[in-house]
Amino acid sequence: MTDGDELVESAGSDPWAAHLPGQELVPAYLVSRFAAQYRAIVDVMVEAQDTSLTGMSYDDIALQLRAWVSAKTGSDVADRLMHEDAFALDARLDSLVRWSVLTRWQEPARTGEDFLRRRDRFQLTPTAARLHTFWTLELAADEDAAADLTLAPRAIHDRLREFATAIDERRFPAAASEYQQIIALHHGMAVAARSWQRSLAHALSGGPDPDKQEILWLTLQSYVGMWGEQVDIYTPAVAQVITELEPQLTESVWRACVRGALAQDASEAIVENQTQRWVRTWGALGGWFAGADGQARRLRRQLRDLVAPWARNMHILMDTGGALTRRGELLDLARAIERAPDDDTAWQMWDTAVGVFGARHLLIAAESADEHTLAWADADAAPITARFREHGHRAAVGKRTKAIDNSAGREAARRSRAAALAQRRSAEVTLRARSGTAMSEWAALTEPELQLLLEYLAIARVRGGESTRSAVTEDGRWRVTLTAPEDATTTALKAAQGQFVTRNWHFVLDPTKLAAGE
Repeated sequence: MTDGDELVESAGSDPWAAHLPGQELVPAYLVSRFAAQYRAIVDVMVEAQDTSLTGMSYDDIALQLRAWVSAKTGSDVADRLMHEDAFALDARLDSLVRWSVLTRWQEPARTGEDFLRRRDRFQLTPTAARLHTFWTLELAADEDAAADLTLAPRAIHDRLREFATAIDERRFPAAASEYQQIIALHHGMAVAARSWQRSLAHALSGGPDPDKQEILWLTLQSYVGMWGEQVDIYTPAVAQVITELEPQLTESVWRACVRGALAQDASEAIVENQTQRWVRTWGALGGWFAGADGQARRLRRQLRDLVAPWARNMHILMDTGGALTRRGELLDLARAIERAPDDDTAWQMWDTAVGVFGARHLLIAAESADEHTLAWADADAAPITARFREHGHRAAVGKRTKAIDNSAGREAARRSRAAALAQRRSAEVTLRARSGTAMSEWAALTEPELQLLLEYLAIARVRGGESTRSAVTEDGRWRVTLTAPEDATTTALKAAQGQFVTRNWHFVLDPTKLAAGE
């Protein structure tokens, strides 16, 4: 087999074509040696389809083609290119018809003049029209289409809720209207996601180059700026609505919704086909938003795994790239400060820009283990560099990070807890010794005794209309009983901090079964 055997119209056939889709001649006009001429003709035909459905005559094509070429290249160049020695329109149209790019037919002759003129008319085939439209789309068209879907997840969530409400109320035409909007939004999201997937797959394949870096950057901007927050926020809500609504969507409900969107005399075949299409879209929605491995979550994970190494590489490049100018940023800052509504806002902008922030707690490793016992208020000021302030512990890359020794603090805390518990037990013993007496008979209290007494008074506080109240402490070890004096007298208990004035309670402190070990 030679290269000539692979030409578009070469003889012979490929045995593969007997089992798989084979040769398609429509794209041949794009790879022909005269592709510029063919593409110009098809461009004119596509533009004509926007205003006419009846095709173009031979004369119309020649006239429109000359105007199209003149607009692109100028009249002088157009005259030279359209000269019969350089351009054969008849041959080009014949080739396009042979490749199934154009269909040709003849107008009927109604007058004598019709027999004297060329009555051929031409129209693009649907496949050729779609192919040329796709081929002439700008590369940024996908990004523009994605920008129109910035709020798509929220819109899908809102439409799904309205769809669920309409289903509950058996308003099937309204449900169909809501679901058709969901189909359009889902289709747009799927198209945008596929375009990102293709861009990322190309950018990550083979060796890096500036074009791939640019594609990657544009894709990440599209995701973060247009879609990231929406998908993250609304995916759980959409999944919940889908889960709640799923049991209600029986086949009869789907058919009722489809009937609500079609004419009353729609055939059963159309209803069946549309129902299957809507059910497939519903399944695709579940695949997008529901489950831990939905398409939305998988796309987010892919981009998350991609952003960190890419951003790190960009940071390294910027650090080592040599001279970097900040002139543009400084001019933007000056303009922003100039437009600030008041002085406070302007100062806030300035402080933020130059890194003057409020106090922050930074965990800095001590130089020696003994310094962990030193209170921060007594320690010398630690030098905080701008890099450390901005990046925190990541600024210490390359240095050996010292593990913080908190054992001394833990030991001090343990000793403190043990001492407090011993003081409480001692206070319990002395208050137990005062049980069965009026408080006016008590000697001075120590600080632990006073704190424990206040706790007991709060537990067994006598309310209005009661003369006696009894309650068990929170640890279940003691029952406290307070009895109000009949003459409503008060007493002052002396303590190290001063005096505590209270009613002259008759105080009883009895151990419970828990304290007695029963």
